[in-house]
Amino acid sequence: MALFDFTFLTGKNAKKGIQYRSVWKDFEDGSSAALLSYVGDMFKCDRVLVLLRTPEDTYRCTDEWCGEGVKSVRDQLQELTWLDMMPWLDVVEDGRVTIIEDVESIKETNEELYEKLQQFNPKAVIMGQLSHMGEDLGFWLVVNPALENIQNVSAIFQGIFYLVGNLYHSQGTIEKLKDIGFTDKLTGAANRNALTRDIELFRVGAPLAILFADLNGMKEINDTEGHEAGDRLLKRACDAIREVFPPDSLYRIGGDEFLVILSDIEKAEFFEKEVKVRESFKAHDVQVAIGAVYADSYARNFDELKSQADDLMYKDKKSSYKTFEEGEETSSRPDEVMEVYPQENGYRVIYCVPHKYEDRGGREKTGIFSQKLNSIADHQIHPSDKLKYLDFWNVSSLITNLEKRHREDAAIIKYRARTVDGFWCWVEEQITMMRRGNNKIVLISSLRDISDQREREPISENLTSSSEDYVAQKQLYLNKKFTQQAEDWLSQRREGEPVCTIAVNLGHLRLYNDTFGRAAGDKLIQMATGAINQAAYMLHGLAAYLGGDNFCVLGLMVDHGTADNLADYVRKNLREYRLDGGFAPAVGIYTTSDRKETFATMHDRALIALSSVKDNYTEHVHVYSDSDFRTETESKRLHVQEIQMALIQDEFKCYMQPIVEIDTGRIVGAESLIRWQRGINLLRAESFIDILEESGYILSLDIRMWRSLFGWMKEMKEKGISVPPCSINIAHVDFHYVKVAETLIKLLSEYGLDSKLLLVELSELTYADDPENISSQIDIMRSAGIKVFMDDSGCGFDSFRMLYGTTLDGIKMNQSYLSMLPMASKAFNPVKMMLDVGREGNIPVISEGAETREQVENLKGIGCRYIQGNCYYRPMTLADFEKLLIKKGHGGS
Repeated sequence: MALFDFTFLTGKNAKKGIQYRSVWKDFEDGSSAALLSYVGDMFKCDRVLVLLRTPEDTYRCTDEWCGEGVKSVRDQLQELTWLDMMPWLDVVEDGRVTIIEDVESIKETNEELYEKLQQFNPKAVIMGQLSHMGEDLGFWLVVNPALENIQNVSAIFQGIFYLVGNLYHSQGTIEKLKDIGFTDKLTGAANRNALTRDIELFRVGAPLAILFADLNGMKEINDTEGHEAGDRLLKRACDAIREVFPPDSLYRIGGDEFLVILSDIEKAEFFEKEVKVRESFKAHDVQVAIGAVYADSYARNFDELKSQADDLMYKDKKSSYKTFEEGEETSSRPDEVMEVYPQENGYRVIYCVPHKYEDRGGREKTGIFSQKLNSIADHQIHPSDKLKYLDFWNVSSLITNLEKRHREDAAIIKYRARTVDGFWCWVEEQITMMRRGNNKIVLISSLRDISDQREREPISENLTSSSEDYVAQKQLYLNKKFTQQAEDWLSQRREGEPVCTIAVNLGHLRLYNDTFGRAAGDKLIQMATGAINQAAYMLHGLAAYLGGDNFCVLGLMVDHGTADNLADYVRKNLREYRLDGGFAPAVGIYTTSDRKETFATMHDRALIALSSVKDNYTEHVHVYSDSDFRTETESKRLHVQEIQMALIQDEFKCYMQPIVEIDTGRIVGAESLIRWQRGINLLRAESFIDILEESGYILSLDIRMWRSLFGWMKEMKEKGISVPPCSINIAHVDFHYVKVAETLIKLLSEYGLDSKLLLVELSELTYADDPENISSQIDIMRSAGIKVFMDDSGCGFDSFRMLYGTTLDGIKMNQSYLSMLPMASKAFNPVKMMLDVGREGNIPVISEGAETREQVENLKGIGCRYIQGNCYYRPMTLADFEKLLIKKGHGGS
């Protein structure tokens, strides 16, 4: 969605001019007040405000813009009742604009409204109703606009605030969706999303108490008694907590993990409640480990306090662990069984002995295997065994070796694992391989305690630098050593000498490997290492690899002067190292001349700068500023994990919605849509597509959906069923990862499909992201016979730039246009205008979202030929679409 910014020019012979400016991005980012700012600037007003109607049927000023020297009255306009708003309701109705050129003129005729307006110091006002599809959203008010012909602008204001009403409605819908899912359905406790929301509400400076509870034996109960028994245990645990603490203080943040958070509670009272809740757990037959932390003055350090409570909880858990007595026989039963899915980089813990190995298996049952592997190596494996363990788990080599063996033979490694009672325990890990449906490889890991063969060793933090341990220790303590080197280097700098810290993250390395192959991924790592070492040399400093995808450079600013100059230098070098698909490292830069700052602080700020561009596909370098300080929310991390598991478990499905010719009712095409089968719920793409794009998984999913559709089309071809042209949506992020046109052409060839059967839909957002590259890709697709349609036409005025900026084969008209039909006049009918654009270009226009026969008849009456909407067919599975095609005479039996 976009708005026009009308700038009225002054002067004797001046003409009214129009300057275009898009504000939807500001609104999308939560800066809804930006809309009011634009209106205030363009009309030189004193004040612009919006009063929104609440679910309680009151009115609240949610946004206000004030001109220079104008005092805000927003706080006085909260929780206004229907009676308070009666003077407004009497003069503002039916979506019309009310103009009062001289407020003093209504002093006698409408004294009540006159008194209400006085708080705004008005000379003239323009006001109207905010609405969407007949729904009353509230009111808008513009005070003292500097316009000579105020009566002539009512249509402009009506148009602007019609769009503003749509935007506020969209924002309200988004907020409602955010509210959904803040409660754990099983226990009734608040969930992790609610916690993320509520963290901002904890009062700074007030006491804050956190109790962390983790249930013991949950996994075993699920395995031996079933998940219903596990569910009953969770409910009993919540009942036990609610008997002691207020219900609204309880959060379920994981499978068997709970938090209780209390503000403004006395310290003695909190710890008395800790004792009582332990007794309550015992009374409800719930075994639990607890950690409790109390802060006298909360300082926005929630994560730190939660981490302290987590540590105390694990100490409590360790105290309940019974060590093996000397001479006791170890069981032949595995301590842990885990499945690894190499093709999806996923894993699932099938079974794990609780409270034996440090942090192993019990807390995260599923997830990303590469992260799990590195976590085990860094925290649970003896330093001397770490490199051996990582080399053993080189997945490609491991699979190659297993394929050479007999099916029952296993790959075996022995190493020392950390136990919760403070020992290194010798274990044996066996890996076998099997193949499941679609030839999917599954590696099965079985871990056994072999301390009966080799004696356990006490854990010591003072490891020697023997030849056996040296390499592993160097990797394990690399960050710590580089920090010391950096501090030594900084201590040699002169006071006031400018230095810089550069944080580098390769980003989406796994996706790069999946897309371009491991050889290309190795090339990327080599490129980064070479560039980073060269950068350290040029900056007269030092560099280090910090593990994962992360590097760091510390150097002098003598050759660059300012941080912006340094950023330009880094950008120039990145362009020289540019790889396929727009991949490039994300770079954060922090500069300082303050010798009191530690390297840790400098590096943290470079990382904050890096986070600003980590998921930006057009800008890869950012210089730190105070406004950059922000942290990733727990809810976002949770969503990414859920997306990852959904991909692994194949929960995303391809649905089809037919396109119909109005006159004949004939199916002339269909759009491929993504749906997420999340348990019993079927989620539309709008609820998860943003997370997919931000996390980088959108390309993986898109290619999977394309293959699913093309495979089905090939199957229909073999069955003799005639399939109409099918369309797919291309995300703007995809164009930064791969050459989309070449990828689609290659896939069509692989599946033996005629390119004329494929339509590609591109939104104005996709086109506006990189017009030059997108236009080039469009040309390649059209040359190959693939048709390209503009999708969501009408969602923004960039649509017109796309229409006239490139050659297209059709237009998909957004359903928001349908809401304009009842209000359209002969002079201005936006739906007819879009249809005329199609007729002039001799390209079809498809109207999306028609729900009723009345809408269909209205569209037909103004010349619309094609419709995609629920009034004809709702989105359906591929199997149901096949049945529909057969029923409609497209072949088959």
